[in-house]
Amino acid sequence: MPARPGETLALWEALASTSPVARGAAVLVALGAAGALTDAVRMPLATAARAALGELRERAGPEVQTVLPCPECAAVLDVPLALDDLLTATADPSGVDRVTVEGAVVRCPTTEDLLVALASGQPSVALRERCVTWPVGVDAATLDPAVRDRVGEAAEHLAGASALAVRLSCPDCGNEVAAEVDPVALLADRVSDEVRDLLGDVAELAAAFGWSETEVLQLSDARRRAYLDLARQGGAR
Repeated sequence: MPARPGETLALWEALASTSPVARGAAVLVALGAAGALTDAVRMPLATAARAALGELRERAGPEVQTVLPCPECAAVLDVPLALDDLLTATADPSGVDRVTVEGAVVRCPTTEDLLVALASGQPSVALRERCVTWPVGVDAATLDPAVRDRVGEAAEHLAGASALAVRLSCPDCGNEVAAEVDPVALLADRVSDEVRDLLGDVAELAAAFGWSETEVLQLSDARRRAYLDLARQGGAR
């Protein structure tokens, strides 16, 4: 079901007024999954990314077209994203956000973890230290690489929708191309496009009929289109 104009504007304002790192948390608040941003930043990134993916599916339909440049030959590749498949692939009915692997407790990172890590000198190291807790006395640097790999695989699984990636071959040069899929960024772009059109309608109808933003937004989509047609035909008096 398409979002109401007021909901679209509220989501756009939430995304536009938040730093890119915290936009996933803003999505959770805007969609009612968290009461406040202070709560949302402590929720798993996977939860925020999957919420964004679901909202994008509601607004854009089952498929979103994206483009990806080939780093080898600079060709622009069309990349269709099947949103239903991505939602299915990232579903976690158990709701588990942490597991124990080889004695280490691994949890899904949160927005708060990212903010703290980015403020450090070594973000990737800081993020790993916050999200992986080894038993007392264990030095991760001296462990068997296979053990560290299993811990890394668990972390990747917990990341869920926040660590999506697409891989395809470039039809021009045959190079294998890989790119991350950011559901929150895709949703932000979609909402921004919707708001641009919506505010354009408000400005046009306000100029034609003297209506306020609230009055325009209260119109159904069908009535708004009808009044726009009338205004464009010189029907305003």
